[in-house]
Amino acid sequence: MKNSPEPKDGGGGALALVELRQALAVVAATLITALAGGGAALAQTNVSISMQAAPPAPHLGGAAVVGVRTGTPLLHTIAVTGTRPMTFSATGLPAGVNLDAATGRLSGMLAAAGSTTVMITASNAAGSDTRALRIVAGTTLALTPPMGWNSYDSFDDSVTEAEMLAQATWLRDNLLPYGWDTAVVDFRWYDPNAPASDQNQAAINASLITDANGRLQPAVNRFPSATAGAGFKPLADMIHAMGLKFGIHIMRGIPRKSVQANTPIAGSTFTAQNAALTTSVAAWNSDMYGVTGAAGQAWYNSIFQQYAAWGIDFVKVDDSSAPSYHAEEVGFIQNAITASGRSIVLSLSPGPTPTSAAADLSVNANMWRMYNDFWDTWGALGDPLNNQNAFALAFAWSTFATGPAGHWPDADMLPLGHLGPRCPVAGANRNTRFTQNEQVAMLTLWALLPSPLMLGANLTQTNDPFFTALLTNEGVIAVGQDELGAKGRRVVAATSTEIWSKDLSGGRKAVGLFNRGATDATVMVFWSALGLSGPQTVRNLWTRTDLGTMATATSVSVPFHSGALLLVAPPPAAMPDGGGVGVDSGADAASGTGGAGAGTGGAGVAGASGGGTGGSSATGGATGATGTGGATSGGVGGTMGAGGAAGGTGNGGGCGCALGQTPESSLGWLVAGLVILGAAARRRHRAVGRRRTPT
Repeated sequence: MKNSPEPKDGGGGALALVELRQALAVVAATLITALAGGGAALAQTNVSISMQAAPPAPHLGGAAVVGVRTGTPLLHTIAVTGTRPMTFSATGLPAGVNLDAATGRLSGMLAAAGSTTVMITASNAAGSDTRALRIVAGTTLALTPPMGWNSYDSFDDSVTEAEMLAQATWLRDNLLPYGWDTAVVDFRWYDPNAPASDQNQAAINASLITDANGRLQPAVNRFPSATAGAGFKPLADMIHAMGLKFGIHIMRGIPRKSVQANTPIAGSTFTAQNAALTTSVAAWNSDMYGVTGAAGQAWYNSIFQQYAAWGIDFVKVDDSSAPSYHAEEVGFIQNAITASGRSIVLSLSPGPTPTSAAADLSVNANMWRMYNDFWDTWGALGDPLNNQNAFALAFAWSTFATGPAGHWPDADMLPLGHLGPRCPVAGANRNTRFTQNEQVAMLTLWALLPSPLMLGANLTQTNDPFFTALLTNEGVIAVGQDELGAKGRRVVAATSTEIWSKDLSGGRKAVGLFNRGATDATVMVFWSALGLSGPQTVRNLWTRTDLGTMATATSVSVPFHSGALLLVAPPPAAMPDGGGVGVDSGADAASGTGGAGAGTGGAGVAGASGGGTGGSSATGGATGATGTGGATSGGVGGTMGAGGAAGGTGNGGGCGCALGQTPESSLGWLVAGLVILGAAARRRHRAVGRRRTPT
């Protein structure tokens, strides 16, 4: 529509009238939708994410900060996408640290505590990219949540060396460029009879492999490189040569077999029987007894000295945090890691770890499980009827102080892709039961918490483009790996929808909009709920689309059982007075997002099935035209631009019609429309008052 002529009073009255007309249109459309929605079919749509592959030119990503214990070896591979071969260079490397120009691997040792910022450049025939990396030497590791792969979900207790190397090779070739850098052998690698052996037998399992000091050793029929007492060192060397870190799983305590034999504890005068607490046993596994006292500390010192000699970078300690939290032994383990001379990340399992242990965990553990064993069902992830779902447990932990970066509540492994050939739950050889919607919801929540990301898929048997796109979205990964290390929090909770927020570096925020209901829903977030004021730019990270600059709020239609992840940031510097081109542009007409509204009042364009987003006006711009309403799902109004020097506040485009999919959401929009109506009426009242004021 044409702009009204500018009145002599500066335009306040005319602008208020335009807003009033737009608000009335919104309210009328909302009432129609609310009345008609009761008989309409409730929508259930499939989520859409960007399937875009990485371009050939280098792009540096992954963690922007890495921690290493002072005086211990540094191992870190620069995460960078792009076509190989590639060369690497660095400026500002601290003394004792080297960068391999061909592989991008940092190695060396830092003798003194401190933080150094290094500028890393990656180059290939298609271009180059430069990014800062902060290296922190001190006492804290995992300054961003660890990312990698674990054998349990697909191989249970019986993974072999050949299977590990195949999975690690796939990880190196496909996910290491995005920061997935750790490969973990889970559960009972010391049992030569797995998977046929009884893990819970009453008798002591004499077949478990131990050395002369009672320490468990890899079964050589499964890990042939461990022959002649070599342990895991040869396998660790092979994994490290790929640029990956190597981890193992252990059970809390000392082998019952070693206690029965009363083997000596290496490096001490104690024996196994001095250390054992025979009343402390796992309810679901018969391999170990707990330990206590000085002999217990000596026991952990002895095994972690061996792990350091093998080159282990990550240790998951099972039966340590639930159903009871074993504070004494967790403290022993952390002491042993400190004394080992190696940077070893400590992960505690299973869950749910009691929140009462938060203070101890924030000192002694890098990650600990929130969930018991998380598997691929909607009930486990987000069913509102299950009060122990991942959302509920995540919220419980978000209300506790868990220390600075380096200490992460762990939502557990990601049961995605193909699980098998020896998956221990719901079929030995199968695909994930999660729908694509639920996979997006899960990764969105894990990124916001942020949780460590450990894949359970059989990587070599997963041939799914959606799986790859899900795990290689650099914007989503960057939320979880943000160097600020802030913990996510739930800011709004309704019956079936939630809004979570996470502070990011640079004054930005990541915002998750979740729909845990059985039908699609429009979820709106107001900047005030996030502690923000003024216009904010919005980017949809899953679709890799910029949604524009929004004045006070934004909304997204979220498919059932799914989520949306938004990057919210202050806009660039304001344009000069007089207006400019609006930036609320739609990237995909089929999604229902409207087209761009120019500062001169461009119209929002309707989507294929939804109301279009009204075009926003830029600084001091004219009124954007009302977006065209769609058939069933509604678009969102454009935002208001800041006023120019000579004019009043620029108006945003109007809301598209047919805003809701259910009577409840339509009523929500009705309330929003009434708020707009009230604001417009107040502005109209003020404008009239100004005209009546004598000059």
